[in-house]
Amino acid sequence: MPERPDLDYVVPRLREALAGAEIAGARARKPVVLRCAIDEVRGRIEGVSRRSAAVVFHCGARDLVVIPMLAGRFEIDGRDSADLAVAFTLADGRVLQYRDDVQMGKLWWTAPGAAIPGLGEGGIDVLGAAFAVEALSRLARGRREQVKVFLMDKTALDGMGNAYADEVLWAAKLHPKRTTARLSPAEIAALHAAIVEVVGGATATIAARRPALPEKLRDFLHVRGKKGDPCDRCGQAIRTVGIHGHDAYYCPACQPDAEGRGFVDWRRASK
Repeated sequence: MPERPDLDYVVPRLREALAGAEIAGARARKPVVLRCAIDEVRGRIEGVSRRSAAVVFHCGARDLVVIPMLAGRFEIDGRDSADLAVAFTLADGRVLQYRDDVQMGKLWWTAPGAAIPGLGEGGIDVLGAAFAVEALSRLARGRREQVKVFLMDKTALDGMGNAYADEVLWAAKLHPKRTTARLSPAEIAALHAAIVEVVGGATATIAARRPALPEKLRDFLHVRGKKGDPCDRCGQAIRTVGIHGHDAYYCPACQPDAEGRGFVDWRRASK
């Protein structure tokens, strides 16, 4: 899904471009993404904000809430493409497009602050002042899931999905299947430093490079999507392992299995 660094770039650009624009009409190419009647979506866009993994278009008494999930993205005045899901016609003649080639995203037209399935209370802001080593230690204490699952839990930490969880664990030199509660104080400190460095660094990199609105920058990552490539740190080939329906990219040399369980590369084993 678009992750914290992506949304921290996209949301301000949408806010700047759309403030005061009037949604005059809408059409759905892929109705499966809708959780509302498309004909009801009308109103003046008073602002745009991020709510955890969602983009919220504030239209007075109603909010248009979009959870982009894996492949959702936005574009203004682009051509109708094969991945167009919903197009919102603006009164000034422009068109706001929501594009989603796997149709996993969801759109709601709802009262401000209303409960949204899959969008609970957000976790601690990993780029905020409250995110200290002690705060991360408290969150990790007693959690028995694998550390990658913990990093992706939006109710615990506000900021990461698949890609940046992998990058954080590579930076911290932790295997993605380490049990969260078994991390030592030194490992918690390394994990905290890696979260701040990776998420903050990615946010700054994307902002500096200013990609087109629908473009998702990933070419600066170290492990995500690089199975078989040499690790940037040690040269060992990057591997993957399955975790709760997700895949995790990691370096077996830099991120050894400290719990000695001998995990198998599931993608390699399935061939």
